[in-house]
Amino acid sequence: MKTLKPLLTAFILAAAASSVFAQSTYKNLPLLKANSSKVNVRVGDVFVNGFWTVKPEYNPNSLHIQVNGQKERLVFYTDIDSATYDIKPEQAKQFYVLLNRQHYVLTEVKGFTLASNATEQNKNRFLSIDKPKSKTFGTLWEKHHVGDVVNDINNYADKASGAVNWAKGKLFGSDQ
Repeated sequence: MKTLKPLLTAFILAAAASSVFAQSTYKNLPLLKANSSKVNVRVGDVFVNGFWTVKPEYNPNSLHIQVNGQKERLVFYTDIDSATYDIKPEQAKQFYVLLNRQHYVLTEVKGFTLASNATEQNKNRFLSIDKPKSKTFGTLWEKHHVGDVVNDINNYADKASGAVNWAKGKLFGSDQ
């Protein structure tokens, strides 16, 4: 009986600890709790404070992460909780964020890689907007040089993305 009591105590403590550290779920998906809509994110070795904002009005909240290599480690940090995912190209991970104990916000993180050919790159441009087919909006498009503005924004986004990738490669190695 003396050996049974310590075993029973150890079993009860282990069961209590596992329930404390277990990941909460909602609708069979992981659940992160948050009082603030601002979320800190770590992608690989890069940490960005306040990178993501949880918005209950969007369903789902979508975040696209560029994957360099086979996978990218992604960590979400709320003011209460955190979750870690390994994201692969073209793979999506879904989870819920319980915001202020009242809004269950479906969140999706999807990995992508930079396309190697020009056709794929045009499909994945920052702004993929074509000239409207209607006469009225087409005229406004031309009058206000919207096509030039869209191209300039895409060129800037490509340069900024390239600069970030270059810096990340220099700081953390090219095989990240």
